[in-house]
Amino acid sequence: FLFLRFAIAALALAIPFHKKLKWDRGTLKASGILGLLLTTIYITQTEGLRFTSASNSALITGFYVVFIPLSLKIFFHVRSSAYIVAGAVLSVAGLYLLTQYSPTGINVGDLLTLICAMACAWHVIFIGKDTVRYNGISLVVFQFLVVTLLCGGVAAFRGSMTLELSEMVWTSLLINAIFCSAIVFVIQMWAQKIVEPARAGVIFVSEAVFGTFFACWLGDERLTLLSWFG
Repeated sequence: FLFLRFAIAALALAIPFHKKLKWDRGTLKASGILGLLLTTIYITQTEGLRFTSASNSALITGFYVVFIPLSLKIFFHVRSSAYIVAGAVLSVAGLYLLTQYSPTGINVGDLLTLICAMACAWHVIFIGKDTVRYNGISLVVFQFLVVTLLCGGVAAFRGSMTLELSEMVWTSLLINAIFCSAIVFVIQMWAQKIVEPARAGVIFVSEAVFGTFFACWLGDERLTLLSWFG
């Protein structure tokens, strides 16, 4: 699924914008790092869900909102404002209540999801640094190609490569490729030219809120009082 998703997304951008693609060494190197991080995000989160609950995964993944300012401080000596740090801490607290986290002991799934959160943080940080130096469309297309190659290799190794998918899966695949990948990542590249990584992380964590909203609206799920408070 990931192989096809990012292959389609890369083609959806590469074909109309092929004249704007930059093939310089800096762009390719930056895209390679972004692609490796993005692959790590999706694979570790997917594999982590095999061993831990969805609520635990959601909370642990949300830790990236704290890892971003922490990593900026330790590795780049960039201090985030007190408002951003407070927002990050409150976001994690809200996620705790929203997901109804249930600690049952640390397992492999939790550790894989923690790696996912770290990769998310570094992906946001590198986008913030690279998007002001390199062509945004090129960064998106080339990192998608890296994800395509890596996920394709994993799928081939597992023997799960196939194009015989149901109509529903193909529909989901196209929506994820065009709207949730191609369009969204181009917007992210543009936005992070203006918004600092730590602030972007706090904004991104609202994904959990939107996910819960649509789960209640379309999936007929019900929230507890604590979840609403979160």
